[in-house]
Parts: sequence; structure tokens; C-alpha cells
Amino acid sequence: FTRTPMPEIFYVPNPSSSFSVEYDSNNEHSGNYFCAHSFSPLIFLSPSRPKARFVDGSDEAIKTAEEVFELMNNRKLPNDIEINVLPLNDFQIVHSQFGAWSRGILGFSISGKRKLIFVKENNMDELLMVIGHEIGHVLTETLPNRHDEEAKAFAFSIEWAKTMKKHNVGNLGASIKDDFGFNPAKNGLHDISFGFVDFMIKRGRKALQLHDDLIKRYLSVFDRIY
Repeated sequence: FTRTPMPEIFYVPNPSSSFSVEYDSNNEHSGNYFCAHSFSPLIFLSPSRPKARFVDGSDEAIKTAEEVFELMNNRKLPNDIEINVLPLNDFQIVHSQFGAWSRGILGFSISGKRKLIFVKENNMDELLMVIGHEIGHVLTETLPNRHDEEAKAFAFSIEWAKTMKKHNVGNLGASIKDDFGFNPAKNGLHDISFGFVDFMIKRGRKALQLHDDLIKRYLSVFDRIY
């Protein structure tokens, strides 16, 4: 997880299409942060699932994500969240404005008054899970504790996956696991944050309730509850 202040201005031309990103930061947009996340959508997906179709930068994935969000939250995706699905080359170019590239990065976001999500083109099931995780980060203010921030997004991702399965969104319900087993990298961040979420859910806390409690700072990963 990387969190750094946004530069004042960035502009990225895309050599392969007409896509570009332009952001002019002023007082109105102070306090924006770039976040790249090591998130694997495979923890939610069945290893025996049929291969989902590949989705390019069209609006299909975005519209499907909007459907999942509305089913999950009983409201439409806020207008200040913008989702961009990019081919690999464009994705790398945009990401290079902020940090070192890694092949494991499938999505990243810019959180602030203007909320931008960038995800790499992928198979539909994996792509939707990455979009859901990024929405979980930008939907609310970035928490000052990075472990709580990751736990917040992870709890949101669990409810997102459950919603997709329950409603068979995009005909992908069978691709999602019935039970989520977590084996995150033991890096001092994901293993701690994911372990906290897993522990709380096994104690009976609903994923979306846990997400809300972290946002309101009623709970923290470092509360002594274990």
C-alpha cells in the first residue's frame, strides 16, 4: 500500500488511443492521495470456475460495477467516482506518474474531492473484484492508519463479492467462492489487516458493518480484541 500526495498537475497522453488524464490541483482539491494496492482478486474466485470473457476499455465493466454497487448499497455510485478501464500500456503510463511499476498491480486510485480509479483490462470476474476493492478505498476519506485503510477496503470487497454471488451479477455468481479463505502475503500490512477482518467476521460482524465501523473509527486493527 502506497500513499503519497498528488502532484500539482499531471497529464498523460496515450500513444495507442485518445485516452488522456489531466488533473489541475488547487485549493479546492488539496489533500488528494495516490494509492496503489497489492490486491489479488483470486482470493474471492473459485479456482475451478469457467474462464470469464476478457473485457476491454468499454463501458461494460463500469456499468456492471455500478449495478453491483446499487444492489449492495441501495443507492447509485456517487458521481464523484470515476472508473477508467485501461489497456496495459496506458495503465502503466498513468501509474508511472506516481510510483514504480510492478507486474502485480491491477488497480490504483486517487482519493480526494475528485476520486479516480484506474484498473487494467482483465477477465470480467477479476476486473470487477479489483474495481470493487478500489471503490472500497475511495468511497470514503482515506484513514490515517494504513492498516485500518486496507481493512476498510477489504471488508468492502467481501460484501461486494457476496453481492455479486447472491444476485448472479454478470452471470458470474458461480465463479465466486462460497467461503473466502485468506492467505495474504506476510508483509506486516495485508496479513494483519486481512486477519483482523477475518477474525471480526468469524465473530459475527457483518462485512459492511465492519467497513462502516472502521470509517467512523469505532474500531481499529490495533484495538486489543484478539
